[in-house]
Amino acid sequence: MRSSQIVSAAAIILVSGVLAAAQLRDHLAAQPSTANGAAASASAAVGIQLVGTSFAVTGWRPPARPPRAGWSAVFAVYATPAGPAGSASTDTAAALPPLLGSYAIEQGALVFRPRFPLTAGMQYRAVFTAPGSPAFARTFYGPPRDVTPSTRVLHIYPSSALLPANTLRLYIYFSAPMSRGEAAAYVHVLDEHGHMLHGVFLPGEELWDPKFERLTLTFDPGRIKRGLTSNERMGPPIAPGARYTLVIDRDWQDANGVPLAAGASKAYRGGPALRTAPDPRQWRMSAPASGVSAPLTIDFPTPMNYPLLQRMLYVRGPHGEVAGSVSIGRDETRWSFTPRRPWQAGRYRLIVDRDLEDVAGNHIGQVFDIDEFHRVTEHITTSTISLPFEVP
Repeated sequence: MRSSQIVSAAAIILVSGVLAAAQLRDHLAAQPSTANGAAASASAAVGIQLVGTSFAVTGWRPPARPPRAGWSAVFAVYATPAGPAGSASTDTAAALPPLLGSYAIEQGALVFRPRFPLTAGMQYRAVFTAPGSPAFARTFYGPPRDVTPSTRVLHIYPSSALLPANTLRLYIYFSAPMSRGEAAAYVHVLDEHGHMLHGVFLPGEELWDPKFERLTLTFDPGRIKRGLTSNERMGPPIAPGARYTLVIDRDWQDANGVPLAAGASKAYRGGPALRTAPDPRQWRMSAPASGVSAPLTIDFPTPMNYPLLQRMLYVRGPHGEVAGSVSIGRDETRWSFTPRRPWQAGRYRLIVDRDLEDVAGNHIGQVFDIDEFHRVTEHITTSTISLPFEVP
């Protein structure tokens, strides 16, 4: 962010705070004053107000000093998710710790300012307990939720429109976190006549990345592996020569409960099955020259798994791992690495994790069709291979 943008943002926050404070001051000034803080007067006259982002107790004159247990023993605010139809949950609020914040006496009113901004979709239960009086509570709600659709499908991998008949996974990338547990209702595969197909993906599986912005869809392995009942009875999920369309419905909601800005689709055609394990000896490496930041490029004879390409290859030089950025292109058949600093002359190595897969789930030295069972301890350490290259 540029310095001018930082200054502007800080100015906006400062002005907002000043306006909120002025709003609270004007609001309290309009409230009728109370003569004393006796318990008997803390009944009908007592009220709790939310002005801007501050909570204030009106109709009760606080003592000059806070009680021994602090103002939070008298006045506390709790946050819980809004219940059905905006209902409040007293039991849930009581079980949670109160919000963090600061207290102040302003114009004879006890004011609480939360440390963090109020959140859309949350309810806030403010509880005031005057000494010797029963608790008095009010429930408020956070700012209105933004219901403008903005989340979109960014990309669907594999990128190619020609997919091997034994393609193992599809990846859908979104621009923001999505809701979970509903993929099966909003993701469909249609045949060339527009008829919806069933049993295409592994049932009951919905795999997300930690940010819930990438969904992994796995084609049913039972229909991919040769010799299995599902493969012989139903055939592969992608038939060679057949045409399909993956459809993502616009009604699918993101993590904020707002539908997608637009639906998305990907048309693809079935190609020959890919049943050969990736062989690094067949990769074509183009090494850069020293003194420049030109990328190191690796060209693969077949398309590879996009997410794995991002994290299963790295460059090691004379002084350790080389910092830089990775880009993937040509329908996942090219991997490029651009160093943060210009290349220095010397010997380097491309380190490749042996679990790197192609789009059919074949990894280095192992075809997906062939089952191998390993002891758990054999997967504790990562196995890699090293491909040397030299920068002249």
